[in-house]
Amino acid sequence: MAKKNRKYGTRFTVLLGILFLVLFSVLWALFISGPNRIREENQERMIAKIEKTVPEIQGLTLHQFDYLTAQGYTETTLYWFDAKGDEITTRDISTLDYQKARTIASDDYQIEVESVELGYGYDNPVYVVQGSNRMLLLDYDSFVRVYEREAQ
Repeated sequence: MAKKNRKYGTRFTVLLGILFLVLFSVLWALFISGPNRIREENQERMIAKIEKTVPEIQGLTLHQFDYLTAQGYTETTLYWFDAKGDEITTRDISTLDYQKARTIASDDYQIEVESVELGYGYDNPVYVVQGSNRMLLLDYDSFVRVYEREAQ
């Protein structure tokens, strides 16, 4: 009789192990991948709204600093959008000066520039300069430092 109970005990343990794995997988899907899927869906909605608002937009990129923004351009205009896809601000494309941002980062902050991109700071468009294991945000219009930190 003791042998029969051991047989059922082993089956019960295996059943509990399988139940644990199923529960763990469900929780993983809900709490780990769920928020990521929501974020991706929100970004897709934002991009769709931007493309509907400005059909000729090109080079659309996302930038996360104080909050998520998107940047893009047409033949004549640079655009910045908030996380909902609403336009924050624009600039004439002729004002774009990556080289000046590189020079200021190099000369004034001793950064060996690896990349310069457009982004959005606290409340203004910025050049996002990466290099020398640092990130520097320069105001788009005045080239004044908005933020600086060690890159991670």
